[in-house]
Amino acid sequence: MPDIVERIESELDRLDPAPLPPRPLRRPRPPARRKGEQEKAAYDELKTMPPALRKSAIAVSALILARRIDANASTDRDATGMHRELRMHMETLADRAPGERKGDSTDEVRARREARLSAEDGQTA
Repeated sequence: MPDIVERIESELDRLDPAPLPPRPLRRPRPPARRKGEQEKAAYDELKTMPPALRKSAIAVSALILARRIDANASTDRDATGMHRELRMHMETLADRAPGERKGDSTDEVRARREARLSAEDGQTA
């Protein structure tokens, strides 16, 4: 009959090596948040502004307001105030934007005026 020490060693040899540490549990990724109507409109308007204004605190605040409006988690009275604040934020950003904004309707009017003036200059010369 094997000695107790030999028997313990053989039983220990059959065990697995040191156990691996448990893997951290992966949390399921939350579903992507979809932009609402107001947020899309604010985002599209911010795209026409210079990068410095798009990264400003007022721009971030405008996007947060737009998200809150889209969430419909407020009373009508609160929503009215948020719409007013969003409008004021966007007006402030537009006032701070240097020169004309890209895609402004005045671009088309200016182009037609310049074409008309150049055509008139060609006829009178």
